[in-house]
Amino acid sequence: MTTIRKLRAEEGMLFKQLRLGALKESPDAFSPTWEDNSAHDDQYWLKSAQKIAATENYEIFVAEYDDKPVGLVSGYADGKLTGHIGAMWADPRIRGKGIGRQLLLHVVSYLWDRQCQLIELTVTETNQPAIDLYQSIGFTFTGTDVPLREGSTLLNREMTLTRT
Repeated sequence: MTTIRKLRAEEGMLFKQLRLGALKESPDAFSPTWEDNSAHDDQYWLKSAQKIAATENYEIFVAEYDDKPVGLVSGYADGKLTGHIGAMWADPRIRGKGIGRQLLLHVVSYLWDRQCQLIELTVTETNQPAIDLYQSIGFTFTGTDVPLREGSTLLNREMTLTRT
């Protein structure tokens, strides 16, 4: 059984666990690095979860499978009719069960509900499973590519989804 829910203000340690797990397991899927983020103390993660919970039009969604946290995604509506998706990750032990699709559809619905007319995300050029997932619900490449991070030869490719 899979559920998708909002990260709660008191769940800073869960946020830390999921985010650092994602950065460590899939280092080339994210611009931030595990090394940089693991240097943050627990107070950073506790305050981050509190800030996220208090910020309007910004959420982190947590996927749970059999009552265990197994993924996350962020969604932000910028107030200019554009939504932004980030931090998308599912634990490799549960991949293939449709949890990534559920996370993606949940965050897209959240952004549509906030009147976004366009949703943007970036994906590393080598992350074909994520590209396939995004394209399966209608995301298309914009042609804008930027380095994954300073010093990386990998590119982050921008994709968008337009409300129809």
